[in-house]
Amino acid sequence: MPTPKPTGGGTAGKTGTARVRQATVGRPGSYLELYRRAAGVCPGLSWTVLAAIGQVESSHGRNNGPSSAGALGPMQFMPATWKAYGVDGDSDGVADIWNPYDAVPGAANYLCANGAGRGGKKLEKAIWFYNHSWSYVAKVMAVSRGYAAAYP
Repeated sequence: MPTPKPTGGGTAGKTGTARVRQATVGRPGSYLELYRRAAGVCPGLSWTVLAAIGQVESSHGRNNGPSSAGALGPMQFMPATWKAYGVDGDSDGVADIWNPYDAVPGAANYLCANGAGRGGKKLEKAIWFYNHSWSYVAKVMAVSRGYAAAYP
């Protein structure tokens, strides 16, 4: 496994004429490690929230869609949301909605843009922006607590 570069949501790379935002997390060997590294894209965001979203959305990449709403990839992004918040997490020059190394830090980037790093009600509202359902928020929070208990 290559040595990961430090995370950082504010850098940008250039591929051809398209600008690609980077939030480098490398290519860890498991989703668990990927969630942990990607949380660093958003200081204050627990990796357990990313893991919970990954579980609820695609069972950690087992069902990448498309969903009935048109969401794609392991973190189930709508294409327009991906276009605005997707990142190149593995530094290959492409922000790929289907690639977990991009999608998981992309989810952290999107959650952070909506205040997730501030915790509490801001975190809940950021999750709500991810999927406009308060029952979804409750489910993600419950699964997140389960991950925190299982993987302290």
